[in-house]
Amino acid sequence: MIEPNLEIYHGTTWANRVFTGFIATRPAFFTASLAPVCIGLAFTWQQQIFRPLLALLTLLAILCIHAGANVLNDYYDAKNGTDSINQKRIFPFSGGSRFIQNAILSPYETKRLGISLLAFGLMLGLMTVSLTSPILLIFGIVGASLAIFYSMPPCLACRGLGDIVIALCFGILPVTGTVWIQLGTIPPAAGWLGASIGFFAASILWINSIPDIDADNASGKHTLPARLGQERARYGLPILFILGFLCILIAPLPHNCLLALLGFIPASIASIKLWQGQLIPAIPLTLITHSVVGISLILGCLL
Repeated sequence: MIEPNLEIYHGTTWANRVFTGFIATRPAFFTASLAPVCIGLAFTWQQQIFRPLLALLTLLAILCIHAGANVLNDYYDAKNGTDSINQKRIFPFSGGSRFIQNAILSPYETKRLGISLLAFGLMLGLMTVSLTSPILLIFGIVGASLAIFYSMPPCLACRGLGDIVIALCFGILPVTGTVWIQLGTIPPAAGWLGASIGFFAASILWINSIPDIDADNASGKHTLPARLGQERARYGLPILFILGFLCILIAPLPHNCLLALLGFIPASIASIKLWQGQLIPAIPLTLITHSVVGISLILGCLL
């Protein structure tokens, strides 16, 4: 796929700038935040409770926070130099959005966009709190802090904690938070659903980090795959897949949720291809695995 360039994003009209800003958020990866919220909503629907306004606010809030975190990650990766020196990137999966490196957005514009999106997401979160309970602030503070400090100093991703952050922010927190917003309580099954989709979300970050290992090490961004190295990092992907499927198998979930085991097919192929050193198609297959599992869990709760 062609990287973004000034020939494509050259307009200066308001509409062009909005479009440029939107693409800079890397919307192709929004499924990572949409899936856990929709899983939580499907779970509460099964409990015969659905509050549409709160559902909409929840979706918009997490999308804005996700988008803002993506943009700020690009800013800080440009600042520490990892994206600039990354010669093994596989666009659009690794190496950032390239909007700063290709002079489409300045670092200042990128940082401003990221902060604005985070602020808007937090505002939507506060609106949700006002309609529910201050207890929701716990979810918001933890989730927002992890999203912000994933890239900002102390840079949790740089300390090998990025995969844990992703599993929490795109798994347990949004699923259980959504369920609590709708039900006012969190049944154990919701936690298992969150843990499962969280492991599959972490698998996306894991495999996308593998092409970046050399650049990350050179710039001081010591992600867990970078610490392990190319050879040992290959073990991480199947381990995350297995943990995700185990959560589905041992959790007290509706039997229809076993549909998610269909994801074992692309997961197995992705693991084999990664072991053979074929990042393409291993990376797309990992994304497909996350989508298959997410959609299956949603349908499993609804049917």
